Amino acid sequence: MPIMFNTATTIMLLMSLLTVLLLSMPTFVRSLLHSPVSSRYLRNRNRNHAQTTKVYISTKEMSEDAINSSPTDNRTVTILQRGPKHIVAWKPPAVVCHHSGWTGSRAKLKRGEEPEIPMLQRVRDALHDIDTRSVGGEEQQLPVRKVNLIHRLDRGASGALLLTYADDADDESVTSNKSSTTATLIDALQSPDSIKTYVALVRGEGILRGEDFKKKGWFEVSRPIKDESGVEKDATTLFNFIAGQPESSDDNGVITRPRMSIVLARPMQGRWHQIRRHLNGISHPILGDTTHGHSKTNRAWKETRNLPGERICLHLARMQIPPNDEIPNGLDVSCPLMDDMLEMLRVYAPDILENAQPKLKEEGVLLDADREYEVGQYTIPEELLEVQLKNQMLNDDGKAEILLRGSNFVVADKPPAVVAHHSSWTYTRSDPRGRWKEPTPMLQRVRDATGKRVNLIHRLDRGASGALLFAFAQDESENSERASCSTTKALIDSMQSKDATKTYLALCDGDGSWNDVDYLNKGWFTFNNPVQDENGKYIDDCRTDFQFIASKTMPLKEGDADEGRKITIVLARPHTGRYHQIRQHLSSGTLGHAILGDSSHGR
Repeated sequence: MPIMFNTATTIMLLMSLLTVLLLSMPTFVRSLLHSPVSSRYLRNRNRNHAQTTKVYISTKEMSEDAINSSPTDNRTVTILQRGPKHIVAWKPPAVVCHHSGWTGSRAKLKRGEEPEIPMLQRVRDALHDIDTRSVGGEEQQLPVRKVNLIHRLDRGASGALLLTYADDADDESVTSNKSSTTATLIDALQSPDSIKTYVALVRGEGILRGEDFKKKGWFEVSRPIKDESGVEKDATTLFNFIAGQPESSDDNGVITRPRMSIVLARPMQGRWHQIRRHLNGISHPILGDTTHGHSKTNRAWKETRNLPGERICLHLARMQIPPNDEIPNGLDVSCPLMDDMLEMLRVYAPDILENAQPKLKEEGVLLDADREYEVGQYTIPEELLEVQLKNQMLNDDGKAEILLRGSNFVVADKPPAVVAHHSSWTYTRSDPRGRWKEPTPMLQRVRDATGKRVNLIHRLDRGASGALLFAFAQDESENSERASCSTTKALIDSMQSKDATKTYLALCDGDGSWNDVDYLNKGWFTFNNPVQDENGKYIDDCRTDFQFIASKTMPLKEGDADEGRKITIVLARPHTGRYHQIRQHLSSGTLGHAILGDSSHGR
């Protein structure tokens, strides 16, 4: 439902935010305000390098840290199986398969944490490490063999990941063979004879409108799905609800057993988010799915049951591929269920886990590793470590400070040097990798802080700071997508209305007077002067209210001629939202008080 803000609400909100922002100002700025002129997942682990080629992984003995554990601690990758033409790796949650424009997978790097290395690079390095140690460590004699992905898993999902070798692309014969191998395995995995069995933990006890899914065995859900481009395609998924439980509470009303089920899923195609969307379509969304799931349930799991922020409870547990030219004997490999999902079941649904074990075993789903696996280390490129060090020196943790949160909106404190969102302005095309060096944009920070997707209502320049308003891009309603659009539109309209007030505080170069005009004694006044847009075209209707409230001469510094720099505090309230409007107005020949640090319009 659209939300409305009246004038009083808007002014109270903005004044409270302004108070917070003023408190975060440096001491010398606050002193001006009191002058006579006027009355702000990945825990750091100890990293120990693996010294053995093989390791036995068991989930029988769980520590308190199990909810965040993975089979790839210590910068290692577990190889479930490999042959001359294929590799099956164990993918942990919260790791992308490869970098792309969709992943935002440099977030950890931007937070000053250990950079995120995609599975593609991890597997490549791990295989090289395993092979190097197997021949006695003569690293220079073994070239690094590149690998290709055969399929992908969502960042938050886990399980078996199939890859193939892609040797030196400079060799035309090898390149041809690489293409043939990759294409053959892709076709084999997509064939109707191949089976991919996923395990999902979902909200719901397995009953919908009186129909008990647990009694149906394997059943089919066929529903068209739109791809990333909006093109609708046929999609069919087989589901088997093997165990579920209703919600139960103690005498005080505290939920002791959440409503949840274990579901096996076998997609017949590989559509975008196919399993996740089909399960949501039958009112049993996957736990942790922030895109197609139930936000209230996800928030409860994250806040009270330690579900990691980037975890989707979906695990590719078994992969079966018939014999083909590249794998003559075919492929049947199982990937043990992740510790975090097992811990969720042991703590919050022990009866479900016990009831499900016979069926899981029958379907070839492993709860514990049944043999030894090869384990190899991966490395982090030096250039990424340099950026990590830079972010640590800047003391930017990549997190968002939430100033105010409502059911439909959230206001965050944007620090300087952080963009509101990535765009063509973020970095030049001459350095496409430069975007990786950007601090995490506010859009991603607020998403991570709230656990929900958000939409920007307005923007602030990269170098500016202050209150930034977002609308939630999802809610608890059945028609979440439509509701989020109306909320976003309502907030944008409210922000642009004449009753809305945005008060900026600027530190300007000057003593409060210009061309014999003493602006410190003028109070609030309206300045209407054309400004140039991004393309250099002048826009006439550009009005801003200003109040020059205090001025001070800073102490002398080395290099100053006769006195310190003069600085003035100015309040600004734009009526229109033109390109760099406040900055252009203050630096104009009429006002002559450019904002400090403004490299585009300042002096």
